[in-house]
Formats: sequence, structure tokens, C-alpha cells
Amino acid sequence: MVRRKSAKPIKKEPELDNSVEEDQLTEASSSRLHRIKKRSNVKRFLGIGLMVAILLLAGWFTTKLAINGWNVSSDTLWKDLFSFKSSTTLIGEDIGRVNLLVLGAPGGGEGVDGPNLTDTVMVASLSIEDNSGLLFSLPRDLYVRIPGYGNSKLNAVYKIGEAQGDAGGETMSQVVGEVLGLDIPYYLKIDFDGFQQLIDELGGVTIDVEKDLYDDKYPTSNKGYEVLDIKEGTYTMDGSMALKYSRSRQSTSDFDRARRQQKLIVAVREKALSLDLLSQPSKALSIMDVLNDSFKTNLSLVELKRLFGLVKDFDPTKLETKVFDDSPTGLLYGTRVDEIYVLRPVGDDYNVVVNYVDQIISGQASLDDLDNQAVLEPLKIEVFNGTNITGLAGRIAAKLEAEGYDIVSVANNPARGFVKSIVYDLIDGEREWEMRKLAASLGAEIGEDEITTSSGAQIRIVVGSEAN
Repeated sequence: MVRRKSAKPIKKEPELDNSVEEDQLTEASSSRLHRIKKRSNVKRFLGIGLMVAILLLAGWFTTKLAINGWNVSSDTLWKDLFSFKSSTTLIGEDIGRVNLLVLGAPGGGEGVDGPNLTDTVMVASLSIEDNSGLLFSLPRDLYVRIPGYGNSKLNAVYKIGEAQGDAGGETMSQVVGEVLGLDIPYYLKIDFDGFQQLIDELGGVTIDVEKDLYDDKYPTSNKGYEVLDIKEGTYTMDGSMALKYSRSRQSTSDFDRARRQQKLIVAVREKALSLDLLSQPSKALSIMDVLNDSFKTNLSLVELKRLFGLVKDFDPTKLETKVFDDSPTGLLYGTRVDEIYVLRPVGDDYNVVVNYVDQIISGQASLDDLDNQAVLEPLKIEVFNGTNITGLAGRIAAKLEAEGYDIVSVANNPARGFVKSIVYDLIDGEREWEMRKLAASLGAEIGEDEITTSSGAQIRIVVGSEAN
């Protein structure tokens, strides 16, 4: 196009014979038209080629994501990736809380036994109203019921679900949801290699090691052992060190390991937020590639973006963490089933765990409130002999006192002939989980009768002959 200059006065010229100029003009115009068409054809060709390349890339990228466990659609991929605003809401936002299951497993590779046995099982529960968060860890030895299968340890649930129809994450979400009394619609699973590479891509994470960690039997990939020795202090851990820190349990326990894993999850979040990935596309793509190879989830890309927004906005000073274990406040106890060590809820009743979580979620009590009841104030117990075995109540009372309980009274029960011991709650369920744990440790039943006492006891135990 020729841009028109500003108008000037027109000077009238004498008339001339324009036949030659018109022929030349026609020829010149034809030449320009040809060049314009040629350039338009080139642009059209390049535009079509670019569109084809984008469509092929979208198809390849969608396929790669789908193969690696992403819930994606080629129709919405680019919108999901590059839109800055979205009306997408996650399940649970309408009632003020989003729950997410986080799983860690060894993954495939040379010398790996049980690639789908989950060593890490955590539930993150995010409050929409005040940006607070809860992080619950469950032990791998927890004995659970699996729909359509039977009973097994928790760490085998994902593997069993995969064998039942590629439904490991969904099965795990259902089982863990029943244990905690929560609806858990989403899951994320990452293998150990991916976790290690992710931390390396982030440039390491900062961890405060509160006490020395020594493990002379840390497993290696060739089924041997190596020494792990991390002294107390603050470290910027690379992927290898972070993985070892999170997996070691030989010199500590599964429960200590769960606490270290919770610290790492928080540290990864802090490091990810400190990086402006939008200004570092090569790092963002590298991290995406790590996730593609080692990551599985039922979240779509746009849902994942929304989840990242929630995690980014939550207040770390309002994060509470809980590890369910066999401690006085852990609500679990260790036993054996078919000669295999497992953990069960006290009283063999998961309502103990469900009620505990419900009190936290509903705001009736904080984690510290519930746990400090047991830590700061031992249960006050009266022990009655329900048998004709002389001294049996005294022996049981001495055993319980050595375990830290406060024995306020030892006496003979008016009625005798008890075979099974019975535990009575005298404080209307205020410390139900501890009462159930006590009953489980004694092999006792929980009494339903209403009992009154003047001794100040919170629990009464009527000892049966089985306790002898």
C-alpha cells in the first residue's frame, strides 16, 4: 500500500499524450501485483506450516503427558497451559476445603523391588477461608480394608489398585479417605528418582536437621548398603541427600521418617515459590520434563494450575502436621496378623482416627490441644480386681504406672468372675483415643455401663482372669 502524503495545491499542467505512460503503468502494476501475490503465497504457506507444526506439537505433547499420567485434552491443552485466568474450581472449594493425597514410591529401575509400594502416604488439606493447611502422614504398615480385595498393609494398596484395573490412585484415595473420614478427590504420585531430580532442578532445598541422623544400612540400588551420616545443622540439600534424608529409617523409625518427609514437602514449596519460573522458561520446561517421566495424577493441567495457586497462597505459619504412629498420642498400636507386623487403630476402631481428624477440621480443637492432653497430663486410672486371683489388680496397676499412667486407686471389684478385662470411660469421651489405646494394650473390652467414682479417676479398669 502507498501511504498518502498531506494534500498540497495542485498546479495545472498542459495536456499531454499519455498513451505510452499508460502502457508502462499497466506493465508496472502487473509486476507489482505478481510480487504481492508471491509474497502472500509465501506468507500463507508459512502460516499453514506453523499451524501444522503447532498442531503436531500439541498432539505429541498431549500424548506424552497422557502416557505419564496427566489428565489432558488436546482440545484445551494450550488454553490450559497459557491462560492466566480460569474459572476452574477444585472439588471441595465450595465447602471451604480441598484435600489432596500425596504418594511416594520407588518407581521402576534396575534392582528395584516393589516399584508401586508406597513408602510415603500424606494427605494435604487446604482451607480456602483462612489459607491454613493440615498435613497428615499415615504409616505404610497400617492395616486397612481394600474394597474388592480384603485386608492388607497400606503400602500395598496402590499396587493392588493398579492390578485391579489401573486404578491405584483412585483406590488409594478411597482407602485413605475412609481411614481419615475425608473425601479425597485428587492424588499425586511421584517416584524417588523424580523427587531427586526435581530438587536438583530447583537448585536444592534448605533443611534444618534438628539432630544427628546416622544410618549404617542405608540401601543402595545394587541391594547393598552404605553409611548415611548427617550431622545436626542447616543444609542446602541436593536431590541425592534429600532423598536419603527422607528415606532413612534404620536407626530411627517409619514415624520419624514421615516427619522428615513433611519437612521436605514444605521446603520444596518454599523453594518453588522463591523461583520466578516464568522468567526462566528453560528451567520450567526441564522441571516439566522431570514430572512427565516420574509423575502421575488425576488432576488436569488447569486443575493443577489452580492447586498451585492455593498452595502458593496458603500461610505456612498456619500449617499443622500430624504423624499417626504408636506413640501415646499417635492413635495406633503395633500387633501381628498372620505373623506379619502391622499397625491398627486403638480399639481396632478407625472411628478413633476419624473423630480426631473431625475435631481438627471442624475447629473444635487444635492438634496441640488434643496431643497435649496426653503429653502433659497422664490418664488417672483406678484398677479393680474382677477375679479371685490375689494381687492381680496390683500387678496390673504397677505395670501401668511404669508406663506413665497415674494410678489413683487399686481395689477389689464387688462382682467377681470376670474373664475379659473391661475398661470404662469416666469422662464422657474427652480422651477417647487414649482410652481405646489402653484397652487395646490390655486386650480389654470397652464397657458401656455408666460408672461414677469419687477417686478422681478418668478411667476404670476391671481386671479379668485373661490378664493374669
